[in-house]
Amino acid sequence: MEGTTKSKTIKGYASRTELIEQLTRWHAKCGVAIRQAECVELFKEICARLQKSNAQKIPMAGLVKQYKLNNTEMFLLLFLGTSQLLRVITPSTCKATALLQTAQTFASSKEALETIFDGKSILFNKRILSFSAGIVDIKRNPLLAPPASVSSRKTRRTFAPQRVLAELNKYVIGQEDAKKQLVAGVFEHLAKCSQAKDVPYAKNNIFISGPTGCGKTYLCQCLARILKIPFVHADASQYTQTGYSGMNIGNILQPLQALAKNKKLPLSIVFIDEIDKLREGSERWGVSSCNVQAELLRMIESQHFISEDPFSHKTDEWDISQVLFVAGGAFENLHAKHGDKAVGFTQGTVFCQKTLSADDYIGYGMLPEFIGRFAYFVQLHPLGKEDLRRILLNPHNGPISQYKRLLHTPAAIRPETVEEMVNQAYERRLGARGLQQQVGRLFQEEFLRQPVKICL
Repeated sequence: MEGTTKSKTIKGYASRTELIEQLTRWHAKCGVAIRQAECVELFKEICARLQKSNAQKIPMAGLVKQYKLNNTEMFLLLFLGTSQLLRVITPSTCKATALLQTAQTFASSKEALETIFDGKSILFNKRILSFSAGIVDIKRNPLLAPPASVSSRKTRRTFAPQRVLAELNKYVIGQEDAKKQLVAGVFEHLAKCSQAKDVPYAKNNIFISGPTGCGKTYLCQCLARILKIPFVHADASQYTQTGYSGMNIGNILQPLQALAKNKKLPLSIVFIDEIDKLREGSERWGVSSCNVQAELLRMIESQHFISEDPFSHKTDEWDISQVLFVAGGAFENLHAKHGDKAVGFTQGTVFCQKTLSADDYIGYGMLPEFIGRFAYFVQLHPLGKEDLRRILLNPHNGPISQYKRLLHTPAAIRPETVEEMVNQAYERRLGARGLQQQVGRLFQEEFLRQPVKICL
């Protein structure tokens, strides 16, 4: 851990979500033998960041600092916290388990391991863990959940679609039809979740497409923030079918499992990006992308999902009825027409306003069964110069307003500078991402002059 802290500045976790995301990545890497060294380094970084974290925000950080846990104790605590009550076999035979073999990688000494499995660790003495009949159980569970004062409070909120849409308009410029379709789809999902438990409803998942930089991810993020529900972003190109190198489809739901109550995942939005990379005929990780599509569709249509822990090989069944899945991708070939004589992307590509149908996506290489799992098809169009200008100057959360807040400067940007940045982003077809790059270059000198005070 010392080597990690010397090589770079270690910052504590700003939120539980940030911790859970890194724990999820670590937990996934632990299941792949070829990534063992990477897993060790990530574990050390997590330990160092927990030491710097605010105990009131991160309950696990409080335990680590209060009881000065060693590496082995921290491994057990972190692994159990991520796995939600991991079951292992009895102490007399635990040396043969994958858990112990992995723990030895992080343990400071053999004696530390023996202390833990003999029940003499501070984790057991302070009743943080219990170990009986071969079962390790977290008493202060869940360590990754919100404080009791927050989690115990019952909240029933009523949202008006028009008010949500009006709030969404403040942050997302243009794409009027897409915003209405997305809000309608989400509110249909909310209505179904509010009904009695014994009423069966089919899921109305959403399929969203549009060129790079048009706001697919940002639109879903903003909507989840307005509704104050969890949002998970997953990259479809990282996942493989079960049994192959890479991340399993079940890893998509891991960030939500720590927030589950009685194995029921919370009302949330899961955005699966880069779905067009799974088109028929392409291969990822040496596996046909159609196989990944087939495995993914079983999850997005189901009311329940069964996951398997790679260490204990125990399965858990999760209620995912409240999870709304949104699949998105650029599908550039469907949104663009290419000229025969033009050379280069910006000169030879003309984006069209055609309304895409399910048949268009199937013809692109998506499985008919997969497309059939979506009730809403939302299409975003490329951003014009006027849209880019409004995004750049948006007072709510535009790129310029963000940098002004960071630098505490009220200085105005010259109109010719604004036009130059808009033209650069438009010509390169980078959408809103291109604006962020242009504004970053404009203010980089200011960041070299102003000191920053950080509370660690």
